[in-house]
Amino acid sequence: MRTAPVLFSFFLPTRPVLTAFVLILAVLTLFPRPAFPTTQKIPKAVGVYGCIQCHSLDGKITMPGVPRLAGQRSTYLSRQLNHFKLGEVVYDGEVVSARRHEVMNDLAKRLSTAQLRSIAHFYSGKSCRTNAGATPTPPDGVERCEVCHGGARANPWRDTPSLNAQDVTYLKRTIHNLWQARQGYQAGAPRHHRMAEVMFIDADEPNLDAYAEYYAALPCGGK
Repeated sequence: MRTAPVLFSFFLPTRPVLTAFVLILAVLTLFPRPAFPTTQKIPKAVGVYGCIQCHSLDGKITMPGVPRLAGQRSTYLSRQLNHFKLGEVVYDGEVVSARRHEVMNDLAKRLSTAQLRSIAHFYSGKSCRTNAGATPTPPDGVERCEVCHGGARANPWRDTPSLNAQDVTYLKRTIHNLWQARQGYQAGAPRHHRMAEVMFIDADEPNLDAYAEYYAALPCGGK
């Protein structure tokens, strides 16, 4: 019975320990630890599956032909990644959209829908780099593009891409691919969208490059 007080006293802090504790508490109160900026969590798939190799960690343009992901709508990016996963989107027996890219199709098939969504959310939160300089003159016919994609006008749709400040090489390639799809789906086509049948109904192919150059020169916006 006499050992209980001894054992109990073993767990009680001594006067020097109490003094040190009080001093530490006072220092932390008077000089709080500075708040360091929090870093955004990077989805594992972004690094493991090589997104950053072509699109960088910031989603900015790294080389000609590679699209800017920074600042794009999450809904749009998620949908396009799933289209790469599928290759073709079929509705009521008709191919309404197709995206073929050897690397992107292979990578997207390895990832779950949730992983693709996390990648889209990650890049949509990055800032787009605005182009400096005067606003370019809109080429004839580009007003039809602005209905869905904005431009000088705002882009009100969540599931369409903002083309402003996009890589010009990527835009030219994509626009020409869509122009070729204006007469309907062709098996093996790298890009198809049923809206191309309407978008380019009166378009002149030589003018397509002017659309791409116009959008590439615009400042970021429409998000």
